[in-house]
Amino acid sequence: MNSQRIRVGGWLDQGFTGNFQKPSNNFNLPVTFNDRSNEYQMNQLYLFMEREVDFGGDELDWGFRADLLYGTDYFFTTAIGLETNTDGSAHWNSSDGPRRSGGNTFAMYGVALPQLYAELYIPWLSGVSVKAGHFYTPIGYEKVTAPDNFFYSHSYSMQYGEPFTHTGILSTFQVSDQLQLLAGIARGWDAWEDPNDDAELLAGIGWVSSDQATNVNLALSSGDQDTNVDASANRTIISFVLSHQFNDCLTYVFQSDFGIQDNGAINNQFQVVPAKWYSINQYLYYDVSDTLAWGARFEWFRDQDFSRVVQLSPPFASGGNYFELTVGANWKPHPCVTVRPELRFDWSDTSSPLLNVQGPYRNFQADYQVLLGGDVIIRF
Repeated sequence: MNSQRIRVGGWLDQGFTGNFQKPSNNFNLPVTFNDRSNEYQMNQLYLFMEREVDFGGDELDWGFRADLLYGTDYFFTTAIGLETNTDGSAHWNSSDGPRRSGGNTFAMYGVALPQLYAELYIPWLSGVSVKAGHFYTPIGYEKVTAPDNFFYSHSYSMQYGEPFTHTGILSTFQVSDQLQLLAGIARGWDAWEDPNDDAELLAGIGWVSSDQATNVNLALSSGDQDTNVDASANRTIISFVLSHQFNDCLTYVFQSDFGIQDNGAINNQFQVVPAKWYSINQYLYYDVSDTLAWGARFEWFRDQDFSRVVQLSPPFASGGNYFELTVGANWKPHPCVTVRPELRFDWSDTSSPLLNVQGPYRNFQADYQVLLGGDVIIRF
């Protein structure tokens, strides 16, 4: 629907992931989003309403966006004070289900409100917009919204190293046709409310070459994050993304993240120390035709202090390296339909024999897993 520039739309994303290791708990963890093994998932029944600002126009303009997500992916986009209470328990969704986080249980399916913001456009420089409310993070490369990703599954960097949403104010400054700046302030990672009234800085810089073939984006989030209702500590994440289109068919993307959390880990001397994580992701896409494309992703994610993926104490654990290789395709039999099959191989050296953790896969009993799956996205 498009009435007076108000647009309503959405999509249905549903898929299946076969796990050759057949974990006893039916989870593909630490892979998330398509986290259920050998089981159908309706990941996203997604609805949105928006009025986009006329960015680049000669007059003041206003807009807004509201998103509603129902499906299994709701669990990974929850925000404190909105979908969850300050203690991490479910707010408006059911707590009766197989999912677990922070000692709380959650239903398999639920509702999330990942975006709700207003936007003002100012005709200054080559365009300035100010967004206020609840919105997706500018950090990283992969997105929560299914149609904005090539692959059905997600990287470790996106799943464990980056925020999903922020609540605050974010300004975009289009300095020139090639240079864009971001600046904002928010309440923290995935937080609608902040029990400790902490704030974080959002910043970024983007550059595109004159021929539009190369894009470089550097984004940062830094500030005190709530570790519980009584304490907070600084967390900083820096993400670098380079994209280059070699020709009409071949595109390469490189991403690297670095994160650090104060008081986030315990070292071998049982001292509280900062926790660090970092990664390198590489993507390669080849467009065979207007309706078919092939892609590959290779990632190394380093959870140096066991604080992000499988939370263990270094005195009782070793490893911390996670690798994944994913190959897949995008087939569009209709302009509104995308089919995304993929084959994914994960492996890790993370283990803790003392705690009977042989690896992070197959319910902590394996150091690798092989997933064969895919999904279908239907836009409306």
